[in-house]
Amino acid sequence: MVGNEGLILDRECGDCIVCCQLPSIEDPNLTKPAGVLCRHCTGTGCGIYAVRPQSCREFYCQWRQLAVLDDNWRPDRSGVLISSKWLGNGPDSEAAMVMVAFADHSVVFDDGFAALVAMSIDRGIEVILSLPYGAGELAREISLCQFVAGAVAAGSLGDVKAGIRTAYATIWPDGQDRSASA
Repeated sequence: MVGNEGLILDRECGDCIVCCQLPSIEDPNLTKPAGVLCRHCTGTGCGIYAVRPQSCREFYCQWRQLAVLDDNWRPDRSGVLISSKWLGNGPDSEAAMVMVAFADHSVVFDDGFAALVAMSIDRGIEVILSLPYGAGELAREISLCQFVAGAVAAGSLGDVKAGIRTAYATIWPDGQDRSASA
């Protein structure tokens, strides 16, 4: 069941603090580079939750909003932070799903990851794979649609996974997973 803010009613962040570290924050009341733990994070939550900046108040990962994502997709459990972002400006802009694999890149080769990518693309949602490179550095990103659209149309999960591997190799050509040290 979805509540007034578009959140799944029985889902809480709990002690997940992934959004306190992964994204960069550019708010008049808080500036933080990507991959750096927020200075207000207690290790189990926000130390200034009641007065947190507006950008933090407005952010909810997709696990909190999409019923199709079960408890295993909570970011601290899955190693994937799923968020949305607008592509373009104005009335023609579209929302995209951004899947940030931060804990272990091997998760992007799992059947569950591929199935979620396929389902999203089948529904007309742009899916962006994002791989953090290191604290304070820009993530490497690529749209998965161009790599897996044919496989999605054919209903081949194996080919979706192969397309994800190709996309991954395009933005991470050295194959060295630095996510654990990031």
